[in-house]
Amino acid sequence: MEGGHVTGGIPGAAPDRSRPRPKVFGIGLSRTGTRSLTAALRTLGFDTVHYPSDPATYRTLLAGTGRFPLLADHDGITDISVVPYYEELDLDWPGAKFILTVREEQAWLRSCATHWARPVDSKTDRGEGYPDMQRFLRAAVYGCLEFNPERFARVHRRHVEQVLHHFAGRDDDLLVLDIAGGEGYERLAPFLGKQVPDQPFPNVNRPSPAQDRP
Repeated sequence: MEGGHVTGGIPGAAPDRSRPRPKVFGIGLSRTGTRSLTAALRTLGFDTVHYPSDPATYRTLLAGTGRFPLLADHDGITDISVVPYYEELDLDWPGAKFILTVREEQAWLRSCATHWARPVDSKTDRGEGYPDMQRFLRAAVYGCLEFNPERFARVHRRHVEQVLHHFAGRDDDLLVLDIAGGEGYERLAPFLGKQVPDQPFPNVNRPSPAQDRP
């Protein structure tokens, strides 16, 4: 996850601003390939921001409105910054595209256990307010501040179920994408009305198949 600024350090081509594009929101939980998704979206010409941690975003999270100021200058947001707000974003941005990244549950839990091992208070290098914002988001999304595999599994299943229910019958608005399972541009590009790039799908913090097994 990112900290300290809104652009992050994720690779990708410079966005093409020659014509209007729909807003795009990556509403998968952390450790489901959200960084790789962000890089792929940038390659396809969408200037998305992964886990923004700027003060304006934090104020928006605290206000509970989902009206992120950075959307005035960017095409979308990915990761848990927008997970609690996908319903509001769906109302506020007609025609927006939503991508639910998913991952095999046990592999996802192992990744989360590793990711959450670093204490939040040690992340002040990502910005002075980063630890407070991360604690807020973790409490809002997972209902806890420490890794709890049973709770995480319930949250993961419930989130997928609720998103699928919200977008039922709206295949043009929601794409479910298993990046860790090998899905990539062949599904993402057509969903966004883009040609499939002649290059591999980004691999940002993506485990090898061996790492994704017990």
